[in-house]
Amino acid sequence: MKNLATLLYIISALVISVFSYKCYSCCSYNSTTCNVSETECLGDRCMAAFQDFKIEGNEFKSILKGCANETMCGINGSATAKNSKFLFESHCCKGHLCNNQTYETPEDNLTTNGVTCPLSMCPGTLEDCKSEKEVNCTGSMDRCVDYRGTLKDPNGRESNYSAKGCTNSVACKYNFDSQILTEEIHRVFLKC
Repeated sequence: MKNLATLLYIISALVISVFSYKCYSCCSYNSTTCNVSETECLGDRCMAAFQDFKIEGNEFKSILKGCANETMCGINGSATAKNSKFLFESHCCKGHLCNNQTYETPEDNLTTNGVTCPLSMCPGTLEDCKSEKEVNCTGSMDRCVDYRGTLKDPNGRESNYSAKGCTNSVACKYNFDSQILTEEIHRVFLKC
């Protein structure tokens, strides 16, 4: 019986080692580097995500690495509103510790695409933010967005936002909640 238990333990260890992979894991807000550790994943895919958020002259670059979140694999999201721009990219790969990329600035295509949207940004309110002007959308941002909601930043501060601008279909699909270390607390309105 003892030999059977030992044999089962060895077989299960081999099965686990065959079907579990390690990925680099870290998360850093407002930095292009992070302290990397290794984490065991159930699947065979790893992920590295990069975010560039520009608002009123400030730029925040962030990085996230870990086990692959299949819903985020291969996405390139972008949105712009008055005095702000959000760019997000994620890359997934197969195999042990394959997510060893350094920070990559997400692509920012500035070629106009013929779409024009209302443009406004009203921090501190959940009321409709009136458009002051229109903006020519660029790159893959081929949709207009109208957003109102409460977000929590990495420091735990909650802020209300009302904004209009350009976005792409990916950013609409992910409802702006795929930002690194930023959490949507309450959504009042989202229309793309």
